[in-house]
Amino acid sequence: MRSGFKIEFEGKPEPVQGLTLDLIRRGSSGPITSYPFTKFEDGPRITYLPQAQVQEIQLGSPNVEEFNITIPPGSRTMTFGSVGGYRVIQPFSDFGRRIIALNTPRGELNVVQSISLLRPDYVRLKALKENWEYAVTTQNIPPDVLRSTLSMAINEKNPNDRLAIVRFFIDADMLMQAQQELDRIEKEGEFPDFANRIHELRLLIRQLQALEFLNEFKTRLAAGQYELVYEKAHQFPRKDINQATLQEVDRIINEHEAAYEQMDRIRAELSRLQVEVKSPEQLVRFQDMRSVIDKRLTRHNLEKLTPFTQNLDDQFLSAEQKLALAYSGWVVGPALAETDADTAISYWDARDLVRSYLQVTNPIRKQEIYHSISQLEGIGPDILAAIVQNMGPAYETPASQVGVPFTLNTMNVGNSYRYQVLLPLGYSADRSYPLVLALPSAGVPAQAEVAWWGGSSLGGPAHRNGYIVISPEWPAEDISGSSAVHEIVLDILRDARKRLAIDSDHVFLAGHGTGASAALDVGMSHPSEFAGLISIGGRFNEYAHHYWKNCDALPTYFVVGELDGDLYNANSSEWTRMMKYGQDVVLTQYKQRGGEDYRDELPRILDWMKLHIRELPPLEFERVTMRSGDNRFDWFEFSGLPEATLNPRVSPGGRLIPATALPVEATITPGNNIYVKVAANRVTLWLTPELVDFTDRVKIRWKGRTQFNDFPEPNGETMLQHLDFTGDRNRLYWMRVDL
Repeated sequence: MRSGFKIEFEGKPEPVQGLTLDLIRRGSSGPITSYPFTKFEDGPRITYLPQAQVQEIQLGSPNVEEFNITIPPGSRTMTFGSVGGYRVIQPFSDFGRRIIALNTPRGELNVVQSISLLRPDYVRLKALKENWEYAVTTQNIPPDVLRSTLSMAINEKNPNDRLAIVRFFIDADMLMQAQQELDRIEKEGEFPDFANRIHELRLLIRQLQALEFLNEFKTRLAAGQYELVYEKAHQFPRKDINQATLQEVDRIINEHEAAYEQMDRIRAELSRLQVEVKSPEQLVRFQDMRSVIDKRLTRHNLEKLTPFTQNLDDQFLSAEQKLALAYSGWVVGPALAETDADTAISYWDARDLVRSYLQVTNPIRKQEIYHSISQLEGIGPDILAAIVQNMGPAYETPASQVGVPFTLNTMNVGNSYRYQVLLPLGYSADRSYPLVLALPSAGVPAQAEVAWWGGSSLGGPAHRNGYIVISPEWPAEDISGSSAVHEIVLDILRDARKRLAIDSDHVFLAGHGTGASAALDVGMSHPSEFAGLISIGGRFNEYAHHYWKNCDALPTYFVVGELDGDLYNANSSEWTRMMKYGQDVVLTQYKQRGGEDYRDELPRILDWMKLHIRELPPLEFERVTMRSGDNRFDWFEFSGLPEATLNPRVSPGGRLIPATALPVEATITPGNNIYVKVAANRVTLWLTPELVDFTDRVKIRWKGRTQFNDFPEPNGETMLQHLDFTGDRNRLYWMRVDL
């Protein structure tokens, strides 16, 4: 795809006219020449993509070995139009069979399933008495079940068959099982003529294991898990490994050791230079600063001291100037580091005051604190923004136990909402982490939703990829479809940003079932808050018929099952519109499955998430709104929408008049001209130097006339007020204009 997202498929892609079931079945026959959608199919699923987003298709015919299991014939007359998930009554036997209790419209039904086909990428399950068959990814089947079932498809005394099992596990990326199979073959000693081939396979497995470990190291390093990677790199197997791989592992070790040597030198130099400071007042302040850096210096923040390390040997800089580079860079980042000691001290004072401003709740006290900030020398909006972006969350919230979810309550006055939090391995407030805000389905505990993303161990998906996962605990009363859902989700997001080291440009809103339906509604209503929207079994509501337009810059990922009742048909119109207009959409449908959590899809979802980031504030956009609470898109906010058009009403003749979708348009043109359009009583524009030139006059036109014509004036208090409300340290606004 244009985003860089890749999928694997079987056969050839198929052009599709539309996403309704009728148009899909119709295929590509007939005179119609427009096929805006493309269908890709593999064993478990079908993936639909907008043709406008498909960048390249590579056709190939990989030689995949299949193992068929003979299933006794039966009547198999019963079919299913929909299922509501299942629970396992009896796990897989050595013969690849299990019993599940299936939720059907006619009640719970016990179904005996048998593995009928094994491939490295998927396993096909077939009901013995019902006409029902589907596939799951091979990694979803326990390895011992795979091995015992494979024995039913081969001759255990045939060396080629036994080596075929080894190749099966290799192709399935189950290298430990492949190694164990070779161990069994050698222990049995029945195939001496294949000793060379077995040796070759052992070498291949070792090389693949080394590459697997190396890729895992890179994933963990990207997540900031330096200590874990360093420890594991020392345990890396070196026998029979190619030189290029070993050099890469050695580079990882050397970089870590070099970083620690640099940190040791920094601590020593800060101590040495401190002795040379002449001013007693500066010395006292520098001692406090050195104490902070001595405790907090890690690989996460080492880069902040780059100007200091680069100038340590500069004979023309005094001790005070070198220390100023260290201490100012620590607070505002290396790009804005200063050599003036008093300036560095001022930066630290400003940072402490900013943190206090964000932590106090008394409005009068906030004004007093900001007044103190404004009196500091050299603290303009650019420095204030740098301080905010380098200081981390206003409140530090250490994990109570690594890998174990814990509960937080929002800090807002009034309604307080509980949510579960899972922090990744090695979490540090000195770096920023992507966030998954996962909404559970009704009746599902938030802990279960967190576990779906995080797994049950430190090797789980969220830990491996360095994601923070949070999930709200829904109130006891039913709030589905109400504004309360929006309030809870957005309030929890704002609260988490203030307490956790969240990268606000990598926030993904996700959900299962009714939680996915809520995610769709919230995401489409507030698209500028998120980098992506993930719906697993979610259903569009009545607002989506208009709100799909709001997703032109919000990538979306949908997962459904073929047997999820009418879900596919109910959503198909909105999917069609979104894809037809070239939005970044992925739609995955699992064949002959329904009512599940579709964990098979999680690896692909994570790959997709790595490629997406929240769009920069656009200079031009068109949105729609139908609710008074859906009143902010990027830098444009409004209030006082006409209630007569927002609420359905009955005409004098008794006809129901539905709510009206109100257009919201905003454009910034060269020359600082801003044009806005919305049927509201009041509007607010939030401006930054990236949007307008602060050295030139700004003209704002609304309701057909110029409402503002003046030079913009940066205001640090505006920046902090906005930050205090949103907790978003990535979007800092220098000025607001209220009309």
